[in-house]
Amino acid sequence: MPSLGQEHVPDGTHVEYPSYPPTSGTHWPRWADWGVHPDPVPEEMLVHNLEHGGVVLLYRCSSPCPDVVQELSAIFRALPASKYGQVKVVVCPNARIGRRFALLAWTRLDEFDTVDREHVLRFVRAYQDKGPEDVP
Repeated sequence: MPSLGQEHVPDGTHVEYPSYPPTSGTHWPRWADWGVHPDPVPEEMLVHNLEHGGVVLLYRCSSPCPDVVQELSAIFRALPASKYGQVKVVVCPNARIGRRFALLAWTRLDEFDTVDREHVLRFVRAYQDKGPEDVP
């Protein structure tokens, strides 16, 4: 995906991204905590995570899906740490994605319908710590 820049806007400002889910662009100066989130995280925060070399794993369920959350949590626990010692991955639900799952990194998007631990692992190994800002 083309880079749409790294401009910050005040927290709470809605950003309309030209493609969805966003993999770069204008975002809030605040980012989400790394880990598995039970609720959706604003895209404007997630883009900041991507800017810091993080990976985002989004999932879409039409009704509560504790089995999917459990599987994604297990995958998260098995992911390699970044060069800074923590797993720089955010996992959260998102009702707007077009497929059931989406992996995001800075200017990278991979969408799919069946989660595969090895697929997620390859993506994280390839793109973790590869954002334009090299920070923890």
